Amino acid sequence: MELNPIFEVVRIKQEVRETSEPFSSYRIASPEDAQELAASFIADEDREVFLVMMLNTKNQVIGLHRAHVGSLNASIVHPRDVIKSAILNNAASIIVSHQHPSGDPINIVS
Repeated sequence: MELNPIFEVVRIKQEVRETSEPFSSYRIASPEDAQELAASFIADEDREVFLVMMLNTKNQVIGLHRAHVGSLNASIVHPRDVIKSAILNNAASIIVSHQHPSGDPINIVS
């Protein structure tokens, strides 16, 4: 029995990026630790990048995912893109971050 293409299973491909410094042994113990790791991946980008860090139960980083690459001054991310990467990596928790390519830190809670 041949299945109609409409019923075929779609595979989700997850791209693994090799880095010069593996983050798998990196443990997040403070907001500064998370900021340092995020900055090493997205600080020099010319567009806003929304980064998801996936952590295990020991707060060790088990994955990093660029959920969205936006424009010069905006990055709109759908929650499903954040949740999908966390579920696929079996994450116990997540940390999200983004940067300002202009270098101007916008104070939202002023």
